[in-house]
Amino acid sequence: MDKKEINFFPSWRDPSYYFFLDDVRKYPDAWLYVVWSRRGPGKTYSFLRSMYEDGIKFAYMKRTLKDVERVCTNKYDIDLSPFVPINRDTGSTVHPRLLSDGIGGFYKELDEKGEPTGIPIGYVLALNAIKDIKGLELSDADFICLDEFIPQLGERVSRQEGEMLLSIYMTAMRDRIKRGKGPIKLVLFANAENIATPITSEFEIIDSMAELQATGKTHLYDEDRGILLHHITEDEIPIREEEKSGIFRAMGQTAWGRKAFGGEFASNDFTNIGRQQLKGFRPVCSVFYRNAWIYIYRSSGQWYLSTSRHDAKKIYNLERENDQKAFYFDHVIDIRDACIDDKARFQKYTFYDLIINYKKIYKVTA
Repeated sequence: MDKKEINFFPSWRDPSYYFFLDDVRKYPDAWLYVVWSRRGPGKTYSFLRSMYEDGIKFAYMKRTLKDVERVCTNKYDIDLSPFVPINRDTGSTVHPRLLSDGIGGFYKELDEKGEPTGIPIGYVLALNAIKDIKGLELSDADFICLDEFIPQLGERVSRQEGEMLLSIYMTAMRDRIKRGKGPIKLVLFANAENIATPITSEFEIIDSMAELQATGKTHLYDEDRGILLHHITEDEIPIREEEKSGIFRAMGQTAWGRKAFGGEFASNDFTNIGRQQLKGFRPVCSVFYRNAWIYIYRSSGQWYLSTSRHDAKKIYNLERENDQKAFYFDHVIDIRDACIDDKARFQKYTFYDLIINYKKIYKVTA
C-alpha cells in the first residue's frame, strides 16, 4: 500500500508500549513481521488501533472456530472483543459479528437489533476454517495478523498449521495480484511460550529466533527473505512500576518469570545448542531435512549434529517415509538417549528439535 496512507506518528502512541507501525516504518520491504514478548506490551492493541485510525483494511486471525466465536460473542455483559480497550480509549463503537463458522467482521455501526450495517472495516478469521476462508475475497486486506501464533500450554494444535497459514496467505495474494496491488503484510504476534511450533518450523525461522534471543538484541531482519523478527525485550519496553506486583517479586527470577516478564523462551532447553570441535569425531551419516543437510558425527559416545559437510555414504532423505522410519530406529533413539546423559550437541536448535520431537514430526511406529 502507499506509505503516505499510514500515519507513523499518531498522537496516541505511547513510548511505554509497543507500537507496531514502527516496525513497518523501519522495515517497509518486509512481508512477514514476527513479534513476540512478555504479556502486556500492547501488541494487539497497537495493531488494531493503527488499522482503525488509518482506515486500513485488515484480517485478524485466531487459531480455532471457538476462538473466533468467543471474539464475536457478547453475552451477559462479557465482551471478549479485542476492540474493547480501543473503544474505551477512542469512543469508537467497533464490534465484531460472526458471519459463519470461523468467519466474522468488525463493524463500526450496528442497527437497533445489534446487526451490522455497512461494510466491515476488517475481518475475523479462524485459521482452522481454511476451506471456507479460501473461498473468501481477502485481496482488499493490506495486513493479515495471526494473534497468539505460538500455542498456549496445553493447547492442541495441528501439525499442518504452517502450511494452512501459507495456503490462506497465498489465496489472498493470488486475488490481490489479479487486482494489481502490492503484497499483503503478514503479522504474527505471540507471548513467548515455545520456540518450536508448526508455524515457526514451516516458516523455517526457529534458528533465527533462537539466535536473536541469544544475542539479547531486539530485531533481526533477513533482507533476502523479507522477514523481520522482533523480540520485545524489557530493555526496549521496561516493565512499569505498577506491574511489579507481588507475583513479579516472587516469580520474576524463575523460568516461568523469565517467560512471563522477560519474553524469553525459558521453556526451551538451549544448553545443548552450539558448535563443537570435530577433532576426534568420525562421520556417521547425513540427513536431508527441510531442504537442507544435517551431518552427524560421533566420538566415544558423544554425538554432534552439524552443518559441516562430510562424505559418509549413509544418507537418509526424510522426505521419504521409509527413510523416516530407518533413521529413527538406526540413530534417533540413540541420540535422544545421549541427550539425557548430556552427550549430544547440536549446531542449530532445529536439529535438536528434530531429535527430541521426532515422533511428533513423523508418524513412526514400531
